[in-house]
Amino acid sequence: MDPAQPENKLLRNVSNVTTKGSFLERRLSILTTSRSTTEPGDQLRGPLGLNLLYEPLEPIVDFIFVHGLRGGSRKTWSASDDPSHFWPKEWLPTDPRFKHVRLHSFGYNADWGEKKGSVLNIHDFGRGLLGDIHTSPYIRNSTGVSCERAHERKVELRSCQNPIVFVGHSMGGLVIKKACILAKHDPNFKELASRFHSIYFLATPHRGADNAQLLNRILKASVAFNAKDYVNDLIPNSGAIQAINDDFRHIFHDLQLWSFYETVKTNLGVSQGLIVEKDSAALGLPQERVQLLNADHRHVCKFKDASDNNYLSLRNAFVLTIDQIEKKWLALSRDGFHDTMRTLASYLGQSDMPDNDLSNLLDRQMEGTCEWFTSDAQYKIWRAGIGGVPKLLWLSGKPATGKSTLAAHVVRQICESNLGCSYFFFKHGDKSKSTVASMLRSFAYQMASTNPQIRAEIASMHENGTSIDADDERTLWRSIFISRVFRTNFHRPYFWVIDALDECGDFSCFLPMLAKIDKSIPLQVFVTSRPSSVIQTLLLQEKLPAIAKEMTAESSSGDIRGVLEANTRFLPIDDPAACQRLIERILEKSNGCFLWASLVLKELETTHSEQQIQEVLDSVPSEMDDLYTRILQNMAMVPRNQKLAQAIVRWTVCAVRPLTVEELKEAIWLDLEEVVPRLERTVESVCGHLIHVDRQARVQLVHESVRAFLIKDGLASDFAVDRIREHSRVAEVCLQYLCSDELRSSRFRRRGSATRAAKRSAVAHYACVHFSEHVLRSSSSNDSQVIALNTFFSTNILTWIEAVAQGGNLYFLTQTAKNLKAYMERRAKYRSPLGHQVHVVNSWINDLIHVVTTFGRSLLLSPPSIHFLVPPVCPRSSIIYQQYREYPRCLEIVGRAELDWDDRLSCITFSECKALAVACRDSRFAVGLSNGHVVLYHTSTCQEAGQLVHGNDAVRFLEFGSTNALLASAGRQNIIVWDIGAGTRLWATTVTHRLLALGFNEDDTILMATTIANYTTFWMVGTGQELEKLFISDVDEDASDTYQRPPTHAQICGELNLLAVGYRQRPINMWDLENRAFIGQFHKSAPGIYPGPLLVAMAFNPNPDLNLIASSYADGDLVTFDPWSQRQHAITEANAHTLAASSDGATLATGDGSGTIQIYDFETLRLLYRSTAYDFDIRALAFASSNIRFFDVRGDHCNVWEPSAIVRQTDPGDLYSEHCSEGALPDVETTESKSWDATQLITAMVAIGVDTFLCGKEDGAIVVYDSKSGQQRQELYSHGTNTAITLLEWNAGQSLLASTDRSSRFQVRELSRTPSGSWMAERLLLDQSADQAVRQVLLRPDGRMLLVSTLYTDHVWDIQSRRQMNCRSDSRHSWRWVDCSFGTQKLLHIVDGDIKCFEWLNLDECAFPDFFRFTLRDCSYPPIASLIATSSGSATTAICAYFREPPGYQSRARLRLWSSSSASDFRDQSVEDRANFDMIAREVKAVIGFYKMLLLFLDQNGWICSLNADNKSKEKGYTRHFFVPYSWHCSGELIFAVTSKGSVALARKDGIAIFHRGLDFEDCILVKDEESSRVPRPAPQWRSPVLENHVDSPQRTHYWDRE
Repeated sequence: MDPAQPENKLLRNVSNVTTKGSFLERRLSILTTSRSTTEPGDQLRGPLGLNLLYEPLEPIVDFIFVHGLRGGSRKTWSASDDPSHFWPKEWLPTDPRFKHVRLHSFGYNADWGEKKGSVLNIHDFGRGLLGDIHTSPYIRNSTGVSCERAHERKVELRSCQNPIVFVGHSMGGLVIKKACILAKHDPNFKELASRFHSIYFLATPHRGADNAQLLNRILKASVAFNAKDYVNDLIPNSGAIQAINDDFRHIFHDLQLWSFYETVKTNLGVSQGLIVEKDSAALGLPQERVQLLNADHRHVCKFKDASDNNYLSLRNAFVLTIDQIEKKWLALSRDGFHDTMRTLASYLGQSDMPDNDLSNLLDRQMEGTCEWFTSDAQYKIWRAGIGGVPKLLWLSGKPATGKSTLAAHVVRQICESNLGCSYFFFKHGDKSKSTVASMLRSFAYQMASTNPQIRAEIASMHENGTSIDADDERTLWRSIFISRVFRTNFHRPYFWVIDALDECGDFSCFLPMLAKIDKSIPLQVFVTSRPSSVIQTLLLQEKLPAIAKEMTAESSSGDIRGVLEANTRFLPIDDPAACQRLIERILEKSNGCFLWASLVLKELETTHSEQQIQEVLDSVPSEMDDLYTRILQNMAMVPRNQKLAQAIVRWTVCAVRPLTVEELKEAIWLDLEEVVPRLERTVESVCGHLIHVDRQARVQLVHESVRAFLIKDGLASDFAVDRIREHSRVAEVCLQYLCSDELRSSRFRRRGSATRAAKRSAVAHYACVHFSEHVLRSSSSNDSQVIALNTFFSTNILTWIEAVAQGGNLYFLTQTAKNLKAYMERRAKYRSPLGHQVHVVNSWINDLIHVVTTFGRSLLLSPPSIHFLVPPVCPRSSIIYQQYREYPRCLEIVGRAELDWDDRLSCITFSECKALAVACRDSRFAVGLSNGHVVLYHTSTCQEAGQLVHGNDAVRFLEFGSTNALLASAGRQNIIVWDIGAGTRLWATTVTHRLLALGFNEDDTILMATTIANYTTFWMVGTGQELEKLFISDVDEDASDTYQRPPTHAQICGELNLLAVGYRQRPINMWDLENRAFIGQFHKSAPGIYPGPLLVAMAFNPNPDLNLIASSYADGDLVTFDPWSQRQHAITEANAHTLAASSDGATLATGDGSGTIQIYDFETLRLLYRSTAYDFDIRALAFASSNIRFFDVRGDHCNVWEPSAIVRQTDPGDLYSEHCSEGALPDVETTESKSWDATQLITAMVAIGVDTFLCGKEDGAIVVYDSKSGQQRQELYSHGTNTAITLLEWNAGQSLLASTDRSSRFQVRELSRTPSGSWMAERLLLDQSADQAVRQVLLRPDGRMLLVSTLYTDHVWDIQSRRQMNCRSDSRHSWRWVDCSFGTQKLLHIVDGDIKCFEWLNLDECAFPDFFRFTLRDCSYPPIASLIATSSGSATTAICAYFREPPGYQSRARLRLWSSSSASDFRDQSVEDRANFDMIAREVKAVIGFYKMLLLFLDQNGWICSLNADNKSKEKGYTRHFFVPYSWHCSGELIFAVTSKGSVALARKDGIAIFHRGLDFEDCILVKDEESSRVPRPAPQWRSPVLENHVDSPQRTHYWDRE
């Protein structure tokens, strides 16, 4: 109960009066009237129901506060009307120990002073509380990721399992108890009840309250104030009280109970007393914790401030519960959380954690400093983030004035308030901290670490194979932030703190991004920088509201004074007055510069008298450059340290990232051959405190201004840094190490030969990853670099690739190729591009790019494969193949014909329809077909992901939203919007005229379409509601008139909100879709000259920094122009029919009518790449998010391209002065697409003997291929001209070959082999035709019978008599037959999820053999995809059944494997479990066949793997052997065969590729559980000993020769 007024004692005083209604009414009226004047109204009382008070970023426990009699969801917990006294909402959220606690209050109407009656009782209130908890979206699913999805994604425990803690005051405790009882007794609330963890009772009358009886009697006697049932429930020993206590005694065991009782009497006006006695406030149950509070009944839950002892007692009790819950949560979720974050760190390229910089700055901060800023009124307004407060707070100040330390202070202050905050400290000299892209990746990682919803979204990007360009800030902004992060629910402001924005080379692109953030997103951004007119201009241009503050000398002087006062005690001054004068003098000369004061203070620490102090102060200049010059002069005065100091300066200034002390030690040894054992102590003394060692043992400049000073032109000092010279030296040292024996590895790897790797140099990781950065910045006129590169590429290149791949990120391989490519192109200006060494370097540059694009996935799965598996599958003209084809006992491949790299990774063919449209976004690309279907594929693997049926109309337009979750498809007039994630149609509409363009706006809220009727229509994406129509027209600007002619072309750019419309032989009209306004016209010819050239295609550049649009014309010209000014930017001849721009705006792809693709630099229209093909007209082009892979559709197929020529070199910044533009432009790379004879395509294949493959071809021929050479040797026979062979079946025992063709004709022939090894087709034993397409043929082991299975019938033919023995019909959808002889003449038949046994002779169903009692008891089996057997002699020894759904959204796969040797071990209850390999089935892409007792299959990553059918181990797993190049298996039907020696053949167009010795390589993969969590054995050393030399661990030796 909550006696807000002294009513109870007053009522007791009148209890002895002979009650009359009028008297009681007057008395109650007085009480309620007085209450209304002193107590808050309904608004201050608080709302009813369950109310969210605070939502942390990652909630792991829910606290629910429940008030008592006549209380309120706010009023009960507030000492006054002041909102700051509402402690559950205002105090707890800022308490660090409540960082993960979500807070709620529950309100219900228990105001007995209301005049109207109430039939509600405690039971009703309890049911209301339980119902609100059950339906609360926050408690049920706080992160938007359900438990099922969390389990599916294998992420940590989610808050959908959060424990619930109740806090109840007075009667609120009884309401809580009743809610718990109801939940425990109702099965519908079973899961919710299991989450009830603790209850805190604050002065709860468990046995009733005496005051309630009197109050109830008075209310009943009153005319104006009716009785309330809930008051009756509070009477001591009432039926309700007894029932609650009895029931609660049976359900409390899983609950932790805390009971607090009042000890101060409540002032009731005329008297005082305890409202709830101690005996009634305690339950008396086992393990109940009982504690007193020094407060009356009212103030056990109301406190004046956070220092109140009663508040602290309650808060500390809460913390005990929170600690217990957090420990359990961490125990359950820690591993999953860390695994997820490690994955995201690799995915987002986060090697250096952001908290390192923060902790370094906070360590240097003196207590009490920087508070002048966070106490500033404008800062507080910005931090509150309420209403129209600007999102941006910009603090500018001169260099070295303490801006970084202040930014760190802001971060700490925000984090201590339990607010979400991400931070980034730019550093010009650190490549990983000098770009907007690196900042965005860091923000994404930090936000994912604290927000489960964001973590799940980014994890799903990784799981779905969504590639991100780590260096493209626009792609990162769109794909991560716009599409995902900003779509999560932010209940409180989130903060970004960005320090030294001016040290970011491309910061001008960031402010426009901020300007476009929706105002509803509560993101507050704090930025520090030097004073910058560029930032001021951008703020004005982008109309970005900002609070601008300047850090003056006066504002920082107080902090400098504090630092000086704390440190001058170490100086030789005893007189306090003299000490104060010294401080004042330093302050005056510092001019607000922290760094100046710090450096002078360090120098003063070396003095020993007051006179020396005065000498130093008199001689120290007040300007920083003069101070730096003086320090360098002092360094030069110690000649013996000069070389060491120069080396330290060289490596510290030139390093791409800060080196650790151990790395710098090794670098100095390689550079000077000097050992510096205590380098961390030596650095500062030798380098005059310009360089220091931070708490992470990283060697860094004390400030970026030191770097700027040292690299300044004209600096007259022995320590001046000539960047080109010093980078050349660093590159030389790195390459010296990379060519050393330390990095060299043995070329022989055998089973059991793993030895502990020698400890590597500490600088190994840096040299491996960053050497090319220094080569790029070194001199182009020096031949020594090329010589060193040639040595490296000729010796340790494969070990280097392995080392980088073991780090889990192939970005460094691609970046190395980019850097070396740029260096060699620039070098061509000074040196001849000819010569063997130059050829070797250029060849490896080309191969590195192709190795990453072609074998990247395989390298990450198994880095050692670079030695034995990669070189053999490379083109024969590649340098990696030429150098390493003779590697001992490596994989051997014969039969393929590639001489050079093929930029076309895949070709997807569609039968009986045309491909008309293509679109790509993130991990999906879609192809629109003429039959009205849309086929979806995975971008990375090109595997089909599902199909959408648009309708009968051909799909001519496809547009993804900003993520691949939304897709719009359209024909000429029909438009459908799809939810790709669910595979469902959201809505559809029809326009009355033919469509010309389709597109989403930037945030996917609006879909836009332009038609030939001169209208652009806008629809709401969520509902399909039409919003408006924009009328467009051809404008005559001179005459200010319009024409109503139909447009011929239109292009919508959602990123820029622009529309371009072309009319026949007229200028291009530009429209602003945001303002619905005409912009202007672009005239390719001179204005006013008509007719103009015929427009063919248009494409916007999505990069707003470039502001370009490309247009192609019938006269062959390709033009780019500015859509706002309509000024021509560039022009070239291209003859393009279709155009597409990469998402970063860097490249433009064109396609023409003859099938030629050309790639241009969008800004300059410089041709980068050309692929010629005499093929169909290219209908559409689309780039993948990687901006390297792209797609084209033409004719009946879709091509996937990834040319190395468009792997672009990143901007090296200003660290070298030789500009790439001064060098000779590289030659345009031109390739010609590989072609083949369509009539010679291989359509069926079977292995016969140990060295021969028989292949059926498209033209009906059956030919012999030799396994030793992989070449076609002879043609055996033919089914007839242009009748493709569909099936081949070989009977080795009888030398019989069964073949079928597309016309349903089937033959059986006897083959023989001549002494010379040739094969001959002997007798034709059977030649018949079926009335339906033949789906399977099977020869009986004795060769006497043939089973022919068609769509609905099965036929058994006697081969000798050429008679059909039997025929059976069956209505079925999915089936396969296999011989199951086991000494008996039986057939196994799997049909529609059921397995049966039949007799060969008459196809009668029969009983299974005694040992084979297996049944498919689960009727939900997917369709059977493969059913094969292996035999020894005439007996079957193993059978495999593989079931797989067609490609789609919920694809399932199952695998069953039985062997005769283990059949005796089977029991009825365990047969299915023993044969079950469903965990592995998900990895299977295609079943190949048996080699002995090994089932061979191709996994989803392209590896040839095996399962041992004889393996009786309880641990299920498989063996990975070798991989098939991606482009060989990514599309079309996969046709494999395996010889009796284990050689595997794959049909490739009109030839075959044969892999010899592939099964000799083994990598064992264990499958742990149903989630297919794979644990390699032995455990992979993902951090290479080459890269992490300090880890003395054995090298991973997955690959060995089988002995």
